Amino acid sequence: MSLLVPVQRGELLGGGGSHQVDAYLDFVAEEYLRTYIACGGAAVKLVASGDGDAIGRFGAGLAQTGVANGFVCVAVDAAQTRVHLMDQLLFAVARQIDWMDLAGRVLGQAYERTGFPAAGSAPAELTVAAVAARHGIDEMELYRSLRRTLESTVLSDSSLAHEFRVAMLRLCQALTGHVDIVEADRLTVISWLHGEKVPAAQLRAVLLHSRITRYNARPVLASLTRWIRKAGRSGLVLRLDLGRVGVVQRPPIEQREGLYYSKPAALDAYELLRQLIDSADELPGLFTAVMLTPGLVTDERRGLPAYSALQLRVADEVRDRNRANPYAALVRLDARQETTR
Repeated sequence: MSLLVPVQRGELLGGGGSHQVDAYLDFVAEEYLRTYIACGGAAVKLVASGDGDAIGRFGAGLAQTGVANGFVCVAVDAAQTRVHLMDQLLFAVARQIDWMDLAGRVLGQAYERTGFPAAGSAPAELTVAAVAARHGIDEMELYRSLRRTLESTVLSDSSLAHEFRVAMLRLCQALTGHVDIVEADRLTVISWLHGEKVPAAQLRAVLLHSRITRYNARPVLASLTRWIRKAGRSGLVLRLDLGRVGVVQRPPIEQREGLYYSKPAALDAYELLRQLIDSADELPGLFTAVMLTPGLVTDERRGLPAYSALQLRVADEVRDRNRANPYAALVRLDARQETTR
């Protein structure tokens, strides 16, 4: 039986009570990002507020804290991305990832393992020619050793989806400056990750045989979270704004901007969140903050109560009615009585 109780004047339902923005940011940084998530855990937090400024400051503060602690930070807005489709969510995330930076980090580790470290992380310093010249060895011999190390490090990692492994190997090889991989191959891989239309012949040229769809996007997302950590970053912080999902009445056509959601699409978005929660063990280093409006928390026809599979995971919990629980999956932000951080 749910322990949520009716509240007055538009107060939000949820086990987390009401938190000041700065205080909750400090809590998330200390109890999640710097510890649990950085060690390979995963969490989904639903953050609700009727104050747009509070939501905005929380999102900006979360990004700032994430970057300061070594995380890759991305933001996805339901008004611009079809968040009820896993592949579209993945593509929106992928377009904000610096794939070549991650590949460069893994390539640098490979040079270390071969015993010939690169001088730095700049692309010009990661080429086989530059590293061979630095150590006074034959370029072709270094490339053979490096290729074996990369294949052992990337292709043999069974925690990554097979085609994701192939794609990442191509990006690492592209930074070596060797003739095996040309610029067109790198662009093909990036386009594949971004969900852009790429001719099948170009995909086959880099040994990619299928496009990313809503049916195989989740393993690719799981692979991304592992790849980020493999590259030496702490993890991935995803800020997901679902405010547009709660818009019931669409404005006149001439005033519309972005995407709007039917009720079935809204329920699909909730199902996607449920999948993220239930697959936390498969998404190491992922912290997802889902921004909600009051209507999405309380509306029985279109909000969380309309999809009990998700609501029971985030709201049906034991709590003190008079004390805010920062560990709750669903929390409320209150912009009033802010303290100085």
